[in-house]
Amino acid sequence: RKYFAFVILVLASACANEGGPAPKNDSDYFPMEVGAYHTYDVEETRYEALGGQEDLQYQLKLSVVGSFENSEGGITYAVQRFTDNKGNGFEYLDTWSVRIGPSRVVVSEGGIDFVKLAFPLSKGRQWNGNALNTLGGDEGCGDNATFSCDTYEVTDTGFPFSLNGDVLNETLEVVQSNNPDLIVKQDVRKEIYARHIGLVYKEATVLEYCTVGDCIGKQQIEKGYTLKQTLTAYGKE
Repeated sequence: RKYFAFVILVLASACANEGGPAPKNDSDYFPMEVGAYHTYDVEETRYEALGGQEDLQYQLKLSVVGSFENSEGGITYAVQRFTDNKGNGFEYLDTWSVRIGPSRVVVSEGGIDFVKLAFPLSKGRQWNGNALNTLGGDEGCGDNATFSCDTYEVTDTGFPFSLNGDVLNETLEVVQSNNPDLIVKQDVRKEIYARHIGLVYKEATVLEYCTVGDCIGKQQIEKGYTLKQTLTAYGKE
């Protein structure tokens, strides 16, 4: 009787789990599926030289067009990017790739790999976003590092984020750089993700200032950019 009671209990538990919600994974913050798309409004200002400034407003669309298994035991996705500058329709820009593995998400932007997320994700989690490119290295981030080490950090989780009238609560903020220097170079970058949606907001201020002659300390921009990117639509085509 005890044996049959145990079998019934196991079967009941299995049936209950079968109909329950799917377990949550850290990769839910960067969901990828062939046919999926994300559209963003982008405000960007580019600085090419002293006094040179170009203000841009456009839409950016990312479309997942293919996938294959990679050597890391995960899936690599091909993502085509399109821009619409004047409301005349999207035009092809370029193709990036996204690698989803058991320990991280790697985005190849113009052939340069960046570790966007590193698992497990929790507040205070840090990693080197440049670990897989020539800007960084596998040594890690430390006082003796001789490369450009961007220490990505999860600075907040579970905060309310408003998107198209909806409030998202399963959120994740990743600060990629927080150097507010107004004398030589300001480099402040962050991204916000939402579970089951992906990237919902991106903000960056990367500015180099004049450090020669009378312009020292006057915040005269030599080159750089500012950018705000906000999700407006997503789904599957």
